[in-house]
Amino acid sequence: MAVPLILAGLGGLLSEQAGVLNISLEGCITLGAFAAALLITLGVSAPLAVCGALLLGALFGLLLSGIHMGLKANLFIAGMGINILIPSLSGLISNGIWGHKGALRIAGNYILSPVSWLMIPLTLLFALLIHRSYLGIRVRAAGLAPEFLRERGISPKRIRISALAISSAMASLAGAFLAMRVEAYVPGMSSGRGWIALVLIWLGFRNPLGILVSSYFFSLIMAFSNMAQGGALPAAMLKTLPYAAALIAFTVASIRQPAPRFPRQRL
Repeated sequence: MAVPLILAGLGGLLSEQAGVLNISLEGCITLGAFAAALLITLGVSAPLAVCGALLLGALFGLLLSGIHMGLKANLFIAGMGINILIPSLSGLISNGIWGHKGALRIAGNYILSPVSWLMIPLTLLFALLIHRSYLGIRVRAAGLAPEFLRERGISPKRIRISALAISSAMASLAGAFLAMRVEAYVPGMSSGRGWIALVLIWLGFRNPLGILVSSYFFSLIMAFSNMAQGGALPAAMLKTLPYAAALIAFTVASIRQPAPRFPRQRL
């Protein structure tokens, strides 16, 4: 259950480090789930369907970067627009092909356990990439000191465009994994995972290893809420448990984080 959170969280961290936080993670998870289910239903093999989901996610990341950096639109509003567009677009396509906007069944014997075990080495590789590589220095400089890159003939705009494309592709990969694990696409199946992934960026102190630990923590809470349904507590209350935990954890992390100190200036 932690795999979609880890993939989307790492992708969101990459865009945040580049100075363009990807607000459209929620919509891209839905995009990846629908694209994988659609392609598998049309007879495409599972690996090619995952590649198709990755490609579509990258294209929507380029669309977001074009709206924000090309048309100078607000990044938050553009990301929210994509979050609204993708579920509506998937319903339109589903209705045009099958005559309904409901679930798509993709029953199959998918072996996904190796992907789960790859999350730890992937996170370690991601941490090395951001904090110990020349490429990571460029990504962080695009967010913190774009003038530093311009003086050296490097375009921070290109780095931000690439970061948004990779971030959206990783979120789409999370959606494809989710659809293959459930063996179906259901409208609204992202269930706020994209928003939780955004919270995990700061809850993990903008560190890949922190995102990994936070993702496992929230996956345990989500698993507990699923297992506890049917007991004494109302189902509606249990469904809100992961989001309430995200709010509480984010608030505690914000309180514990020390405020930045600024040097005193003489008047």
